[in-house]
Amino acid sequence: MSPEKLYAELLAPHCRGETLHRLVRYAELLERWSGRHNLVRYGSRRELVERHILDSLAAAPFLAENGRLLDVGSGAGLPGVPLLAARPAWSGVLLEPRQKRWAFLRLVVRELSLSARVDRLRLEDFCGSPPWEAITVRAVGNLTEILKWAHSRLSDDGQVVVWTTEDGEARLRERRRWRVLSSSLPGLDRGRLVRLEPCST
Repeated sequence: MSPEKLYAELLAPHCRGETLHRLVRYAELLERWSGRHNLVRYGSRRELVERHILDSLAAAPFLAENGRLLDVGSGAGLPGVPLLAARPAWSGVLLEPRQKRWAFLRLVVRELSLSARVDRLRLEDFCGSPPWEAITVRAVGNLTEILKWAHSRLSDDGQVVVWTTEDGEARLRERRRWRVLSSSLPGLDRGRLVRLEPCST
């Protein structure tokens, strides 16, 4: 079976139409570029889809119909690219300071016709205008600084979405000024999807 057909078969139960087409193309680009530039680790095409793309899509049900998304430390585009593909009315910024990943993300945005731009910057150097409806963080350290930065830059109903472990969730629940909601990620070993909403107390 060709990579395109296998990716389509694996993704079809979770999306359809233009979203399916975009995510199949994204998986193909990830496979091609990861072979040369070590963008993301996976042992099989099934693992690439299930552990990375579907893992990213777990946040889609918690996003409104439209809004603005900031993906911090986007890397290979996870979770920002799958979420923007699944929510075409959203626009976004993918923040990635590393040259090769930045170049890959620019190609992905163009190939998938996403309403997004890619900035080759770290969060502390980013001057994009708030507010944001969602700020996403997956496989990025220093959550303390990210949450401090994000607190005043979210819309009234905005949220920071973090892919983490059970221990990571417990640490996030200790933080003041945030309301914490969580759900399990696909698969028993995939950890937690934590959504943080700023509060005044």
